[in-house]
Formats: sequence, structure tokens, C-alpha cells
Amino acid sequence: MFKLVKNYTIATPALIAMAIASNGLAPVSANANEVDTATIDQISQYNETQPMGQVTSVSQLRDVSPTDWAFEALRSLVERYGCIVGYPDRTYRGNRALSRYEFAAGLNACMQQMERLIASSESVLREDIEKLKRLMSEFEAELAALGARVDNLEGRVAFLEDHQFSTTTKLKGEVIIAAVAQGGANGQELQNVYTTGAGERLRDNPDDIQDQVTLSNRVRLTLDTSFTGKDTLRTRLAAGNIVSLGNAFGTEMARLNFEQNTGNDVVLDRLYYKTKLGDKTTFWVGTEMPAEDIYETFSPYTESSGTGALARVNRYNPFIYRQPGTAGLGLKYAFNKNFDITATYLADNASDPSQGNGLFNGTFSTGVQLGVHPTDTLSFGIAYMHSYFAEGDANLTGSTGSRYSSGISSDIAALGSGNRNGGFRGGRDPFSGAATSSENVGLQATWRVAEKVNLAGWVGWAFAQGHSADSTGANRNGDNADLFTWNTNVSFIDLGKEGAVLTLAGGQVPRAGSVDGTIGRDRGQSWIVEGQYKYPLTDNISLTPGVYAVFDPNNTNNGTDTIVVGVLRTVFKF
Repeated sequence: MFKLVKNYTIATPALIAMAIASNGLAPVSANANEVDTATIDQISQYNETQPMGQVTSVSQLRDVSPTDWAFEALRSLVERYGCIVGYPDRTYRGNRALSRYEFAAGLNACMQQMERLIASSESVLREDIEKLKRLMSEFEAELAALGARVDNLEGRVAFLEDHQFSTTTKLKGEVIIAAVAQGGANGQELQNVYTTGAGERLRDNPDDIQDQVTLSNRVRLTLDTSFTGKDTLRTRLAAGNIVSLGNAFGTEMARLNFEQNTGNDVVLDRLYYKTKLGDKTTFWVGTEMPAEDIYETFSPYTESSGTGALARVNRYNPFIYRQPGTAGLGLKYAFNKNFDITATYLADNASDPSQGNGLFNGTFSTGVQLGVHPTDTLSFGIAYMHSYFAEGDANLTGSTGSRYSSGISSDIAALGSGNRNGGFRGGRDPFSGAATSSENVGLQATWRVAEKVNLAGWVGWAFAQGHSADSTGANRNGDNADLFTWNTNVSFIDLGKEGAVLTLAGGQVPRAGSVDGTIGRDRGQSWIVEGQYKYPLTDNISLTPGVYAVFDPNNTNNGTDTIVVGVLRTVFKF
């Protein structure tokens, strides 16, 4: 307890943060009921002479560091509820004395923010509601001076308790409705390219959907549960009928980034637990947990499957973040604000006890990435990923390359596959190939070159090797393949409207420059370009018109028509 000076308790912002974020209370004024016009004038004068700007992260308060004794309390307030403000120069001025009325102003802001969170189905921890009750009782007079209607305070708290979805769980939703028009090269044309002159065996004819227009949807509901305030149990349900354009065009290069076709049946596509271990370590464990949810991809404006790139190829580095496995472990350690390291082990069929599957005996990937953040505007990652594909599973490019580079058919590539994601009709290739391992290296970066301009991109190499005979009996053990890709994107932020983003992206689609033991290799070079403009209609609805084109699809070098896909994507978030 601090000494009282007239009607004021002298307290720093750090003490205020501790009062709200801990079980302790701010000191009580002996004359708390003496509220008059002079008090209100004092508050108004303070608000006019000391304007504050909202912050969303403690890192924005430049004179707050992890060594400050109130850091954890400040982080709890700023990052959990966003109701504590800093000054326009992004300092918190922790040594400045505050009156009880300034404290009450901050408390009232937190009360209002928590009401807004509940109204939008966000969760508020019950322990925080209890703290709020005690603080409201302690500062009843000051809140009254601010027009907070003390006579209805209990009702406001009851509203918080009764109307939230859960005291521990946040519900978030995303709905995509997309009109897609496609034209150019068709599946039959690309098939003819592969059968001409070489006599390779291919699966049944792909569809010919040239000049078709479709309207389809995807829905995702995410439940984020926190038990301690520093952990998250994520459960995501999904349904959709956005089909793969790989079926139509005969190449994975044409696929949409946001495709998901469950026949609109509901499926579980995320399930993992994430928690802090101390101040610097984050730990993940789960059974539906792809690498993209663990690693930083350094592609801030293309990485989202809902509001990012339109084309699958343009999302992020496929040699690092599209490797096999969703069940396993992840760990991230932050040395300081400039360096961090992330590592994963993810298995593809961890729940299958049959031979050649399970957590350690089947298809898997394991990798490590060093994140480097030399400035506030420049970050990059250096990553290594080792992947092992059991017989019939090889998909070296994460379904973004040609038949050769993805390892689709054992008859035309030493490192065959079955593409378990079903990019082509029939899902798993009937000519399943050899067991394969791949050593992948990636360099990815993002640079805020100006206040409203961001440049990002990546380069990736993959060195694959066969480890068994394929289904034809040919020995592929020791056969090698070398693959390469690069991509870049530039985004213009707040162009035309706050929140709007114009993004131009493109690069070299994954290419197998050499494959041992077979005539199969990529003879040409495919390129992809994309342009899109995300325009926010409201805070919860965005409209994204765009188009992407794939030149020389499937790396054929055979004069194949360019694939063109036009998209009008509407996204609803709640």
C-alpha cells in the first residue's frame, strides 16, 4: 500500500498494470466518494494534453523490456485484451505518477474492451472477470465520475459472464465463396505431350474443362482453448467443395491455394497443443499439425490459405513447408529479438499401426530453421528439411511441380509417387514408385522496403535419392534427382483503402533438372505469375479479384498453351 496524498494515490503505469493483471488491488483513497466537477475537469484536461495511441504488442512500448518487473503484467493486458495504451511516441513512461482517476480511465477502457470481445464471441478468462469485479468495487467513485454508470456495473459483469462462448475458448470462423474461371491448356493436351515419342504409361485421361466457370465454397471453424493464458489447444473443423484444378489441367501447377474438397462433409483438419516453456521456448504437439503452423514462412502477404496467394505455388517455399507429416512435435527457441531457431518432427501416418507406418516407421519429415531479424523491417530464414517417403508416397514438391519433379509416375521418373493428396483423378498413382528420401534447403526472406511496400520471396533446392525397387521391379536404389525453385512477391499495403493490399507474385515452378536411371526429366521450364487485389468491404468481409497464369505447364518445352485462371474470392471472417 502506498501513502495517500490528498485525494490521490501516486502510482506509476507499471503499478497500474500490476493491479489489473495480478490479484493485488490499487490503493484506496480515503476520500474516494468525493467526486466533483473539478475532478471531471481534471480528467478531461489530462485526456486533451496527454493523448495516447492504442498498441497491440508490448514490443511497441519501446521503454519496456523483459527485465522490467512489470513486463509480464503489461503483456497480459496489452496482448490479451488490447485495453492499455501507450503515448504517440510508443513509450509507456513508467516513471510518471498517475492519479486514481487516470487509473480508473484505464480500468473503464478494459471493461469496455472485454464487453466488445464477448459481444464478438471472443473469450474472457473467468479469473480476469473476478479481478475486474474487485477493481470495479474499489474504484466505484472514480468510475462514476467517468460516466461508467456504477449502478449497472454488476449487470455489465453478468453480461460478460453470460454471453461469451466460453470462459476458456475462442471461436473464429472463415467462409470462402469463390468464382473461378479457367482456360488455356487442358488435361488431354498435356497428356498427349507426355505420351508423344516416349510411350510413357499414364493414368486415365484428365478432364477437359477449358473455359469453364465454377462457384464453390470452403468453411473453417477454429476453436482456440487456453488453460493458463500462455497456451493454446487448437481444434479446427472444415468443409468445402473447392476441387483441385490439377485434375482438369493434368498438372499440379494449376492448383488453387485455397482448395479443399470434402464434398462439404465436415472434417477435422487441425488438432494440436501449443504452450510456452519459460520465457523463450514454445512447444507444439499434435496429430493434425502441418509445418506451416509451426514455422515462420517469411511470406506475410501470401502465406494465408484464405486471404493469401491465389495459386498454390505462390504461397510459400514448398521444399520446406509442404513436406510430409502432420503428427509429431515442434519446438522454437528465441535467443533474443534478433535470432530464433525452430525444429520439427512430423509423421504422415502416425495413427496407422501397420508395417511401414506409425510414428517412426513410415513417411515423415524433420527439419530446422534459423530465423534472423536484423531490423524491424527485414527478416529471413535459413532452413533444412529431411523427408522420407515410403514406397508409393513420394511427393517431392508438395503437389506444386510437374510429374517429374513431384515424382508422380515411376514409369517416367526414377523417384515415383502416388500423390496421396489426390491431385489427379484416382488419388494414388497405380504405378507407385520407389521409397525416396530428400534433402531440402531453403532461404526465404521478407523486407518492408517502405512504409506501404513489402517485398518477400524464397529460393529452394531439393536433392532426392531412391531407396528401393519400384513397382515394375526396376532397382532405383541410389538413383538421384536434383530440383530447384524460386519465387518472389511484392505487396502494396493500404492501396486505395486502409487494409487493402495489391500483390504481384511469380517465379520458377519446381523443376527436376536431372533424374538418374530414366529418360524422365523436365525438358522445359514452367513460370507462374499472379496479380490480385484484396479489398476490405468491412472489417469482416473482403473481396479479392485476381488472375494467375502458368507458362509452359509441366515443364514440357513443347509449345503447350498457357494455363490461365481467373478468381473472384469473397472471404467472410467472424
